[in-house]
Amino acid sequence: MEPNNINNTNTNDTSSINFSRIPPTPPVPPARTKPIKPQNNMKLKKMILALLAVAVVITGGLYLYMQKVSSSPAASPQSEKPGEQVETIENPITGELTPITNKEASADLRPMAVMVNNHTDARPQSGLIYADLTYEVVAEGGITRFLPFYLSKSPEKIGPVRSTREYYLVLVKELGDAMLMHIGWSPQALYAIENWPVRSLGRGGGTFWRDTSLNVATEHTAYTNGVELREIAAGLGWDGEREFDRWKFKDDKTGYDTAPAATNISIDFWTKGDYSAVFKYDPASNSYLRFMGYDLENNLIAHIDRETSDQIKPKTVIVQFATESGVIGDDKSRLEYQLIGSGEGLVFMDGKVIKTTWTKPDREARTKFYDLNGQEVEFNRGKFWISIVPDRNVDQVVYSSEAQ
Repeated sequence: MEPNNINNTNTNDTSSINFSRIPPTPPVPPARTKPIKPQNNMKLKKMILALLAVAVVITGGLYLYMQKVSSSPAASPQSEKPGEQVETIENPITGELTPITNKEASADLRPMAVMVNNHTDARPQSGLIYADLTYEVVAEGGITRFLPFYLSKSPEKIGPVRSTREYYLVLVKELGDAMLMHIGWSPQALYAIENWPVRSLGRGGGTFWRDTSLNVATEHTAYTNGVELREIAAGLGWDGEREFDRWKFKDDKTGYDTAPAATNISIDFWTKGDYSAVFKYDPASNSYLRFMGYDLENNLIAHIDRETSDQIKPKTVIVQFATESGVIGDDKSRLEYQLIGSGEGLVFMDGKVIKTTWTKPDREARTKFYDLNGQEVEFNRGKFWISIVPDRNVDQVVYSSEAQ
């Protein structure tokens, strides 16, 4: 901004006056305002003292607050100033850090899972987009079924809901004795629910309703409310978390510098078709856009959420190879997966692929993933998608770094 122009010209021109003939002007006493009365002076002093007291209180409060903040254990990703520290809580599933707003409420939840249908008539599903961790495993005949876990959010509409199998319960048990909503069960699953036991909302009064707006078969119409499920669980005495092994986490795009690039992932669990899963790396969000099956012109179909129309986009994709077999003597040709023990796998994150092994020594132990040097994999913080693929079909998981 240009400085204001100041006019220094004297507008009282005195150049023609003879100052020697003008008698000296007596001094003019300085101008005075109305004298301040003594009581007003006292009021002013009291006002100043009050202001000083308020300043001391505010300064002390700010000092104590900054002391508390500076001693907090983790930095919030939402800090407004560089280096500013605030107290945070870590989501034990995703590793995401969020500022603590209600410490007691934050520490009083256990993971909640729901069996979600993936038949073509059940698409698009509701609520998968909010899951912290989603498992995808074949339920029967090459048709996959989803097992999403919710902790950071409980959606008001999840589904369609279907029945459970025993091997899904092995995954439920490892996440802090989580609870599960399902409608129906296999004989093997019922035995597990009653004898392991499993916190079954499906047998504990979990509610659901039918949405028939898509004009599909009844088994594809059941939906549940995550908020109501948590209220029912509280009535069953299932409040409170139970600690479980947490995975290790890292910052985005750090580590694994020598890992090969892999930006396109294609997974055919049994055969290529309606249940093939494809993930495409999105560099802008450092996550993976999910697609499910193909249209009549063989184009990929984006896997979207029915309620939001947003595409499902996990931060990390894991492929876990496991032995699949038929249940001996089962008249419905049901399957089982060997998820206790060890095997091979692939981890996709940061647009790269890391070859891994996995181990799970017992039913309640957390499945851990290790790189080929034997070091536990450190994951990006964010949502996970795990596809469990029969180990006979390793070659049906294809990945590349080429644009498609």
